[in-house]
Amino acid sequence: MPHYLLTVTASRRTNVGLQVEPTVRIKEFASRVKDTDVPLPGDRLLLLRPDTKTWWIAPLASFGLEAWQKDGLVHTRSDPADPEFTLALGGRGRPEETLPVGTEIWLADKAPTGGHRTDGWRRIIAGIASGEWYQGDPDAVDTSVVDR
Repeated sequence: MPHYLLTVTASRRTNVGLQVEPTVRIKEFASRVKDTDVPLPGDRLLLLRPDTKTWWIAPLASFGLEAWQKDGLVHTRSDPADPEFTLALGGRGRPEETLPVGTEIWLADKAPTGGHRTDGWRRIIAGIASGEWYQGDPDAVDTSVVDR
């Protein structure tokens, strides 16, 4: 059964792919899916477009904590106690191409990578919680998506 990720409120092209908003609260998402179902780059995403009511398939390019380094510290716009991941779709497209607002994004249940990580969600959430993360203003520095 596919797992619901988010409903698009905005999207923009980046060097990683087509980055979408909103972010995904990881603890909430992890509570709904098996620990082995950690989305990995290359997994298939199902997109239900609101304008055509049709399903599209897109590859996952990135799904991770948006973070950057400044003065030797790692900063994130997310709350380290309740981390949120940013999702980016892969595939080629023109810089002006975006997804329609209202597009639903689902993780296919038969993803090719199959979430091959031992203790996936537990390890990821524990790693973020134990790290030295600081909330920061992403507009003050260049940001990039960092998978943890």
